[in-house]
Amino acid sequence: MRPGSLSLDAFLGRRAADRRLARLTHDMPLPEARGLEFGPGDNPTPLPEGVRVATIDHALDAGAGLPGAAPIDHAWAGSGALAPIVGPEPYDFAIAAQVAQYVPNLLGWLRGIHGVLRAGGVLNLSLPDKRFMFDAARSPSTLAELVEADLLGLTRPSPRQLFSHASEARAVAPERIWAGDDPAAAPRLAEGDALAHAYAETSAALASGAYVACHCWVFTPESFLALVAGATRLGLFPFVLNRIGATEAGGFEFYVSMRRDGEEEPGALRRLQEGAIDHLDRVLSQQHRIAALLAGR
Repeated sequence: MRPGSLSLDAFLGRRAADRRLARLTHDMPLPEARGLEFGPGDNPTPLPEGVRVATIDHALDAGAGLPGAAPIDHAWAGSGALAPIVGPEPYDFAIAAQVAQYVPNLLGWLRGIHGVLRAGGVLNLSLPDKRFMFDAARSPSTLAELVEADLLGLTRPSPRQLFSHASEARAVAPERIWAGDDPAAAPRLAEGDALAHAYAETSAALASGAYVACHCWVFTPESFLALVAGATRLGLFPFVLNRIGATEAGGFEFYVSMRRDGEEEPGALRRLQEGAIDHLDRVLSQQHRIAALLAGR
C-alpha cells in the first residue's frame, strides 16, 4: 500500500483550486487515512503523504503500455467478496474516477466495496454523463439490466453490453456537443459497417472468453438516481448517498459520493436512502434551474 506523494499543505492547496479533486476526495479523513483507488490508469488521484492507498483493477496488467500508468496492487473482477483480496482491515475511503461504467456487474461491485469500508467510510465516483460524450445516442441503463448482470454474476462484459457499446457509440467530442452539434447525427465510432463490426467483436470476445473493455452502463445524473432508487427498493443497494454534483458546462462527468452507514437494519437503511434520494433529486432540479437562468442571460 503506497502513501500519497504530496505534502498535506500542497494537497489542500491543490484541492482548493481543483473542483474535481475536491469531489473525488470528499469526506476523506485527513491527515491520515487508508483507502482504495479503482482503475487509476495513467491518471491516479493525487493524495497527501499521510494517506495510504492500494490500487485495484480487473487485472494486474491493466494499464500496461500507458506511459505513467499506476501499478495495480490487486486484481478483482467486481463480483464476489473483495475482503479476501484486500484483507480484513476496513478502509476509510474508496475512489473510482470514470470506472463504474466499465464494471460488468455494477451492483456486485458496489457490494464488494461496501463490505471493505468501515462504518462512515465513503465511496466517491465520477461518472460519464451520456448526453455530453460518445454515449449520447445510447439509451440510459435500466434496472432490469442491473438485476440481470447481478443475477448472472458477470465478471466480464456480456454480449449485450459489448454489442451495445460497439454499435451505438458516436464519434463526437464533448466540446462539439456543447457547441451545438447533434450527437445523433454524428458518425458511429466504429468505421464502416458499425453493426457488422459490433457483431464480429462481440462474437470473438464470447468465443475466446477475452475481457474487452466497454461502457457497460450509460447514465445521466437523474437516471443514476432512479437506478439507485429501484435497487434500494429491492434491497440491492447497500450505500447511502451523500452528495451528487451535476455535470458542469463544458464537461462530461458528474460526481456521486456515498457512505457505508453505521445502521445495518434494512428498513432503517431504506428510509435513509429514500430521504437522501429525494433531497438529491431536488438539488439536481435546482442546479438545472440555475443553469437555465444563467444560459438565458
